[in-house]
Amino acid sequence: MWRMKVLVQFLLALLPGGERINYLLQRLKGSHRPSRMARRILEMADELALVAESGRLGGGHVVEIGTGWDGIGAMMLYLLGARKVSTYDHVRHVRYKLARRAVEQIGANLPKIAAAASMAEETLAQRLRPLKEAGDLETLFQRAGIDYVAPGDGARTGLPAGSVDLVYSHAVLEHVYEKAVGELTVEARRVLAPGGVAFHLIGLGDHYASDRRGVSGVNFLKYRPWVWNLWVKNRISYHNRLREKQFIEIFQAHGATVRVARHLIRPKDLEALKTMDVDPTFAGMTREELAVFNTAVVLSFPEAAEQEKTQETDRRQPVDPPCE
Repeated sequence: MWRMKVLVQFLLALLPGGERINYLLQRLKGSHRPSRMARRILEMADELALVAESGRLGGGHVVEIGTGWDGIGAMMLYLLGARKVSTYDHVRHVRYKLARRAVEQIGANLPKIAAAASMAEETLAQRLRPLKEAGDLETLFQRAGIDYVAPGDGARTGLPAGSVDLVYSHAVLEHVYEKAVGELTVEARRVLAPGGVAFHLIGLGDHYASDRRGVSGVNFLKYRPWVWNLWVKNRISYHNRLREKQFIEIFQAHGATVRVARHLIRPKDLEALKTMDVDPTFAGMTREELAVFNTAVVLSFPEAAEQEKTQETDRRQPVDPPCE
């Protein structure tokens, strides 16, 4: 079944109307059904509770990388206190019907969101109310302070340097080129204000096989690069296969200090790796490093923090009186 999915997405990537056909197939499959939306909403609530520890969400300007089909991430950032959300995607995927359904699911799960985010449910309800009353996507996003830039590039935002409090992505970085991971980090470093952070939830499991019974989440690590590049690295289904260790090395190479907020290693994936013929591309990594199924990382940039200290010191220095 998963091989059929790879083939279908490979063919769709070659068609001019492939994005719309892919959306219709997702609807038939149930990818956008309310229960799946609810699960993502609660996942994001937990993630953003980690982000809130930095103090950069409430009242801040957030850059989101990858808006997706329904705008859930951008709306959750607004709901939990962001003043403005600039969200970027390479294709204008968002449909009003899906965004509207997302608003409904957010409303249905407000008690759980409030508990996860340690916020008053009434506060969240007040922020959500204007979105429920919006009659179209433009109005909905406008009321939430969301600037939807698509086609757009989160590595080339055009925003002023030091103007952003948080850079955020959810299950996006596994779907971009390795070079783009570095470019996104460089842009985050540029646009973040002193003390700002970037938060990325990265899905590291095999997106084609991990949900199939009896197939591990590391199944895709056995394929040779030419096979993977030919069938999977296309504009519909791109997946880079980078491991957590490799992501961290890229972030650090571009000036970030990295804190792994949490990650998941599943026993069944460790067991599968004992007998798997892993592609030589991943030689030198331990089974534990290969098996990380997802990771949540927080990036900070010490250079910017040091700059903030210097500026504060300069402001406190006495000003010499003018010479007479």
